[in-house]
Amino acid sequence: MIKVLENIKGKTALSLLSDEEKKKYYCVCINGHLKDLNYTFKSNEKTTLEFLDITNQEASRIYEASFRFLIILALKSINKDYDARFFYNISRGTFVRIYYKDKEMKITPDFVENLEPVIEDIIKENIIFERHKIALDEAIKRYKEEHLSDKLNLLKYREEDFVHYYEATYRKYTYIDYLYSPLVPSSSYLKHYTLNYLAPGIIVQLPRPELKGKIAPFIGEPKFESMLISSSRWAEKVKLDTVYNINSFIKEKSPLGLINISETKINGMLTRLGDEIEARKTVKLICIAGPSSSGKTSFANRLTYELMSRGINSLRLSLDNFYLPRKDRPKNSNADSLEAFDIELLNKTLLQLMQFETVSLPKYDFTTGERTILSKAKISPEQVIILEGIHALNEKMTYLVSTIEKYLIYISPQPQINVDNHSPIPITDIRLLRRISRDSRTRNTSASSTLAYWHVVRDAEFKYIYPTQENADFIFDSFTHYELCVIRDIVLPQLEKITQDDPSYLTAQRLIHTVKYFSPISSEDIPCNSLIREFIGGTSFKDAV
Repeated sequence: MIKVLENIKGKTALSLLSDEEKKKYYCVCINGHLKDLNYTFKSNEKTTLEFLDITNQEASRIYEASFRFLIILALKSINKDYDARFFYNISRGTFVRIYYKDKEMKITPDFVENLEPVIEDIIKENIIFERHKIALDEAIKRYKEEHLSDKLNLLKYREEDFVHYYEATYRKYTYIDYLYSPLVPSSSYLKHYTLNYLAPGIIVQLPRPELKGKIAPFIGEPKFESMLISSSRWAEKVKLDTVYNINSFIKEKSPLGLINISETKINGMLTRLGDEIEARKTVKLICIAGPSSSGKTSFANRLTYELMSRGINSLRLSLDNFYLPRKDRPKNSNADSLEAFDIELLNKTLLQLMQFETVSLPKYDFTTGERTILSKAKISPEQVIILEGIHALNEKMTYLVSTIEKYLIYISPQPQINVDNHSPIPITDIRLLRRISRDSRTRNTSASSTLAYWHVVRDAEFKYIYPTQENADFIFDSFTHYELCVIRDIVLPQLEKITQDDPSYLTAQRLIHTVKYFSPISSEDIPCNSLIREFIGGTSFKDAV
């Protein structure tokens, strides 16, 4: 909802809404800047206000940040020595680990059952979330008093000489915090959530914009969850789990040290993956899928050489070449749907190859929408086929190939990196930053255009990719802990070009505020076969240029 108003000096954004509207909107965009609803206007000039509801991506992030604030308030009202750390996790949820005096607790379902009534009471009491602005030296003093060491560490990376924070009081306990986001005006705005025990912590699910404000049904994803836990524990073990720790690693051990430890982790996963494939003597088809900007192409190349080092040669196939000619597709299909592919031709080709026959491989031309013959191909009994594409893990795509002959790999960056303990960096933002970097270099596409199209990409991922990720035999984490330090100076100039009148401005500002905390490093020491080279340039794999 957009309003153009004047003569509103001294009024709050919230006061400009009717009682019915106050229940619907969670924040306001004022002349291109995101503000909480308690923002007080300082001028009588004509002002454009856009009030955002839960179907807006940025409003949903504010809801989520506010709920994190509420959870900490609830915990500390029970015991001031309780704390929590948040991570993005399975089933579109946020995972919460509980700490007591800085040590992780092994909580039980009873803990969750006792916490939820406190959360409900805070919501019922309509506790005000009051925003304050103080000088940097005063913030340092307050953070020391509240033992917020993770926030203290980040203050040295702030360019501003002031700090914002929010304050709320419940059961005589006053809690202050800043979650790098505006918050809703009060706790009563946070009525919609689900809270469940998920060892070793709690999974919180909140309204989602892509579901028009509904909460996604909980779907267990043990394989994906295991990878997230593994990624988190590894980052904590080597002290690369927060922005401050990553920056400190660079300062103490050099940028090259960070690059080396990250690449060693990737190499280790490739070795384990090669071991598994080699041990499965029946595997003839390796399928690779993952969301946009996961590094699928470079990964497929790396896997090719990993297998080659074991005496296993391969033939690479891309699902993109098995599109139906555009004129032959069903009218209601799009480029991401199963119906857009020639599944019969794909399965016929796979079976012929696996029977060691010579086949004609198709080549799809995205410009003309037609298919031509690329080349003739044949494999030997010692070779395997590597199939890469959006639907590669979908059983319907390779239905004629027996399960015992297939090995399925899901690849995606799985960072469990936090700005601080209470503010995780969204996994999706990592891929979005990668895509901005790559699109500008390989497609001459502006950051604005990439951001504008991102919702289409995400819709396809929710529909076609995420439902099949648990089919995977191996989930590969393609995140390199140095990548945001490298991508930082590539994307910042592009994001800063996005003007206030651009619909993507708010997202651009959020991404700017995320990457600016990372210490910049040069790309010169990054190996030419690194997965991240696919996005920043300089890869040795020609099909990943």
